[in-house]
Amino acid sequence: MEYTVRNWPATMPFDPWTEFPFGRTAGQFGTIYDQLVATAALVVGLGSPSSDLVAKSLLVAPAVFGALTVIPTYLIGKRLGGRLGGLFGAVILMLLPGTFLQRGLVGFADHNIVEPFFMGFAVLAIMIALTVADREKPVWELVAARDLDALREPLKWSVLAGVATAIYMWSWPPGILLVGIFGLFLVLKMASDYVRGRSPEHTAFVGAISMTVTGLLMFIPIEEPGFGVTDFGFLQPLFSLGVALGAVFLAALARWWESNDVDERYYPAVVGGTMLVGIVLFSLVLPSVFDSIARNFLRTVGFSAGAATRTISEAQPFLAANVLQSNGQTAVGRIMSEYGFTFFTGALAAVWLVAKPLVKGGNSRKIGYAVGSLALIGVLFLIPALPAGIGSALGVEPSLVSLTIVTALIVGAVMQADYESERLFVLVWAAIITSAAFTQVRFNYYLAVVVAVMNAYLLREALGIDFVGLANVERFDDISYGQVAAVVIAVLLILTPVLIIPIQLGNGGVSQTAMQASQTGPGTVTQWDGSLTWMQNNTPAEGEFGGESNRMEYYGTYEYTDDFDYPDGAYGVMSWWDYGHWITVLGERIPNANPFQGGATEAANYLLAEDEQQAESVLTSMGDDGEGDQTRYVMVDWQMASTDAKFSAPTVFYDESNISRSDFYNPMFRLQEQGEQTTVAAASSLKDQRYYESLMVRLYAYHGSAREASPIVVDWEERTSADGSTTFRVTPSDGQAVRTFDNMSAAEEYVANDPTSQIGGIGTFPEERVSALEHYRLVKSSNSSALRSGSYQRSLISEGNTYGLQPQALVPNNPAWVKTFERVPGATVDGSGAPANTTVTARVQMRDLTTGTNFTYTQQAQTDADGEFTMTLPYSTTGYDEYGPDNGYTNVSVRAAGGYAFTGPTSVTGNSTIVSYQAENVAVDEGLVNGAEDGTVQVTLERNEQELDLPGDSSSEDSSSEDGTSDGSQTNESASTSTSASVDASAVSAAA
Repeated sequence: MEYTVRNWPATMPFDPWTEFPFGRTAGQFGTIYDQLVATAALVVGLGSPSSDLVAKSLLVAPAVFGALTVIPTYLIGKRLGGRLGGLFGAVILMLLPGTFLQRGLVGFADHNIVEPFFMGFAVLAIMIALTVADREKPVWELVAARDLDALREPLKWSVLAGVATAIYMWSWPPGILLVGIFGLFLVLKMASDYVRGRSPEHTAFVGAISMTVTGLLMFIPIEEPGFGVTDFGFLQPLFSLGVALGAVFLAALARWWESNDVDERYYPAVVGGTMLVGIVLFSLVLPSVFDSIARNFLRTVGFSAGAATRTISEAQPFLAANVLQSNGQTAVGRIMSEYGFTFFTGALAAVWLVAKPLVKGGNSRKIGYAVGSLALIGVLFLIPALPAGIGSALGVEPSLVSLTIVTALIVGAVMQADYESERLFVLVWAAIITSAAFTQVRFNYYLAVVVAVMNAYLLREALGIDFVGLANVERFDDISYGQVAAVVIAVLLILTPVLIIPIQLGNGGVSQTAMQASQTGPGTVTQWDGSLTWMQNNTPAEGEFGGESNRMEYYGTYEYTDDFDYPDGAYGVMSWWDYGHWITVLGERIPNANPFQGGATEAANYLLAEDEQQAESVLTSMGDDGEGDQTRYVMVDWQMASTDAKFSAPTVFYDESNISRSDFYNPMFRLQEQGEQTTVAAASSLKDQRYYESLMVRLYAYHGSAREASPIVVDWEERTSADGSTTFRVTPSDGQAVRTFDNMSAAEEYVANDPTSQIGGIGTFPEERVSALEHYRLVKSSNSSALRSGSYQRSLISEGNTYGLQPQALVPNNPAWVKTFERVPGATVDGSGAPANTTVTARVQMRDLTTGTNFTYTQQAQTDADGEFTMTLPYSTTGYDEYGPDNGYTNVSVRAAGGYAFTGPTSVTGNSTIVSYQAENVAVDEGLVNGAEDGTVQVTLERNEQELDLPGDSSSEDSSSEDGTSDGSQTNESASTSTSASVDASAVSAAA
């Protein structure tokens, strides 16, 4: 938006400030919406608006466009239901409390709400053009004769329809869906007209002219020479021109059919066959383009959103089982929370819109078809096992089976009765939009307009019922109080539940629009704001890392390319794709992944990598020259590390190996007594070792430090579902799900004898030792704590209840909302002086300056036959003031409280001498860690002896070998681990 203000009216042609190391076209962030808001900001700011004014304009724009959407809604409703019906539809739209309202509130800075606004006007323009064409009856002879007087009105409105459709797609490139809807309508209407003895050329004229105009206009915003659905490319104009050409072809085919005196009943079959052949040829000639279109169509309107798509909350099915379960709602309750009764009354209106032409003539065959169709639809609804069985046999979603059957019934109805062009178009539009809304919940902001206009039509039809008798009333004097009362009661029955008076639906009530609007406010982004502001001020600018002088212009103009050539000193910031835009806008840094799902697979592979080598491999595979290796920072919030929040999403995108969510964690259900019955209560999760070894958990939970397993055992029982198809875990019937032991040997022995148990798996307690990371360090924690989140608290309470623990025992050290890590070369340590083939441990206490908390970083290394060892340490202890953004490095907010301590094994010689190896207060300079300096840290462990003053001579014999020395297994590290394990176990035991 700021770019468009600075370069008005141009939008950004290419954005290198996202999806490092590739960049991407601005796409849906470079549309007419940006131009309109930028224009408003320029006008209000008298040609030079401040950044604050631009931001405020963007915040207010959704509310403005949401309110303005009432205009096309009223006008469409007026055409279907008269002025009173249009007004009724507008009122419904203003009262709906669901997705449409949420996308139209102040602060929802996205283009979503402008889409139904422009689509509404496009639909209105097409309706008018079709009606004018039906009235003026344009045919080929008039076109050939260039009779502009006869063609003026249909030509004018067809051009306007084409312009309106193009403007809609200018606001949202995937709006090509409307072109597809219109194309489907053209096939139905033209085939029906010819079969019923009417010329299809009237409709063809509108289709050819409007879609030609749309196609030509869609060449204007092309950004890239491709056929993507979500960006401005060749697909939008060529598809529009293809629909125009198809309309001309169908009209020409009808003329040939008539001139050759072929039975008109075969015309629809030939049209359908021609379409099928065309689709097959298209799939063979341009398979990649066809696959893209088919995939996007199915995941948009075909109830076939893939697993990756379903990780996006707004792209989940409207009636997704997990959403219904979490909200404690039924499908009906979910629909009512969005629309109240208006969805059902709108559906009734749509049914009547289809059935009315069939039954109004009194033809028994047509009436029978209408009744039979309704009965079949009722069977599909009441017996879901029927479409489920068909879908299972065909390998498709049951909803897609039902949709196909309903579509076939509508096609059959259209072939038997005369439908007004504009009403048939509205019917096709309503059907596709409804399918889209139930496939992906986000499209309910489109369905809101459909529901409103359908209720407008219903009101008019209701007023025409003999009992009411208000359809043709011309004077108020002719209206009785009874008629008015009947209308008022009907309207209130539709509007009152949910829309006016909130009712309890599932776990929470539904508020009216006014209440929801008054409660809007910033969301999770506020918890990231501090960390991203810190990043902007305390890390080098893009292009200046390492002291380079290639600063990238944040509002610069960059030309389109497939793979942007980033300058030296540019770097990426890795996080989950949800946060990509925040990193770009608030941090002014380049994320590797973004909410377009660009880089999502690479982000998943990286964040779930089980070791540093795999993580490095992911980065070096990004870009032709391995530019992904220039990724410098990693940002992880508590949701990414929580199995009750976003941890599962990356497991869907992960493709490094064949793993799934169950490889990381599995549900653990809690038995609950209810009277004489035992039920299974809500689940928590039991983590596997693979969870603790994933990179983002090692970062968030341990800050890259090593973590030993603790003598804590989780026990469970296995149960089988009633139908025997599923085995699941439940807490033990004796109620003791967690057991603590004095040492690891005892815990391991218990698990070895009990196959339904494991060590660790709760909180931050792993099953096995997690080794330290060598190239990652915590550099910033957010001021806000995860404990501020109600979801985080509920997750802790649920896990605590499941395992019989206090939530405090499950909270990690420093549960900051967001933690920022730096990927560094690390300081190389060359050590000597330790016994051969033993373990050396390095420790340093770090101080988080933001939260005021301390943590200890620990790493181990094995010595060789000469007692020498090598380590790479990611945390420095000195030299912080010498480095910062000014010379291309990080001003870290996590600093050492002292030097490193290196310890080797401890042994007992003779009867009373303790031998240890250690080096204290070893300094590691910041320049060695961040790569600014070359060199190594030399460490020599000193051998220390200490005499024990113990009574008797045999106190240490049990721990000594025959030669009087320890076998080396009892090192300082193992002793420390035992102590740590005892502390951990004690904490859990006390909490229990």
